[in-house]
Amino acid sequence: MLNDILHQMEPMERYKYAQLLAHLASVDNTISKEELAFFEQRLGATLLSPERKQQLRDQLGKSLNLKKHLKTMNPRSIKLALRDICLMTMADREVETSEQIVLIKVARAAGLSEKHVEELLQWTIRGFHWMQEGYVALEI
Repeated sequence: MLNDILHQMEPMERYKYAQLLAHLASVDNTISKEELAFFEQRLGATLLSPERKQQLRDQLGKSLNLKKHLKTMNPRSIKLALRDICLMTMADREVETSEQIVLIKVARAAGLSEKHVEELLQWTIRGFHWMQEGYVALEI
């Protein structure tokens, strides 16, 4: 796993971050295998207790008052969550309208614009190409 700064957040912020990921994973009423795999990977990075992780898994598919939730998070946590929900959104190689709406709302809550969302989605695409180069190098 690549180095990240998620573990530097307070436990409650990590939990709120993961709640946001759970919300995005199911906002289009389906959770793809790729989205679930990404959610689980990021859940591991939160370093939360097994009980807290199970609570987050149980929240998959349940509604979240996004506006209220974002007001309880600090801007740095929202920005990290935005980065990762952009990655999660692109895990299945398509951005649904419902996902796009969430991305924009999250960006605005962090003081960012739609342009930032687009830049993060483009960054994600470049990352997919970078990963593919590794598969090519290994002839997989």
